[in-house]
Amino acid sequence: MDNPKRVAVFIDNSNVFHYIHNIRKFDRSWVCLYNPLILSQKLAGNRNLVYTGFYCVRPPSYLLGGNTEERRKYNITQKYYGEIEKLPNVSIKFGDLKGTKGQLQEKNLDTQLATDMVTIENLFFKGSLSMAIDGKCDIKRRARRSFFVKLDSLDDI
Repeated sequence: MDNPKRVAVFIDNSNVFHYIHNIRKFDRSWVCLYNPLILSQKLAGNRNLVYTGFYCVRPPSYLLGGNTEERRKYNITQKYYGEIEKLPNVSIKFGDLKGTKGQLQEKNLDTQLATDMVTIENLFFKGSLSMAIDGKCDIKRRARRSFFVKLDSLDDI
């Protein structure tokens, strides 16, 4: 059996950012530029946080050639990611942004996240995730479910 006192947190920034952005429509006190280390620590609770992965894409370069507001968004995002890179025990991974303005898609984030899940699981846990991937587990559903179960429990904080 795996050690229930250890936890690894994998943050898909795009999903969390959009979730917070939607909450802000009703509660302006929420901040979109959150600290992933604090989020990981909240999710870990009293368990040993062994890994925090933060998965994101850099802002599109066309923002630099845009109006003042677009350049401001580009600079804020770059500065935000720079600050995250300085956080201890947070591994930041960048995907690629493909497509044209208005049709952008993130690429290579899910691959990096899934690869890191298996790698960290093999380093710190007993391999049950890897064995489950071989045939009997819908990892996507389980990972998504565990994220929202934990996120829902933050309502009490």
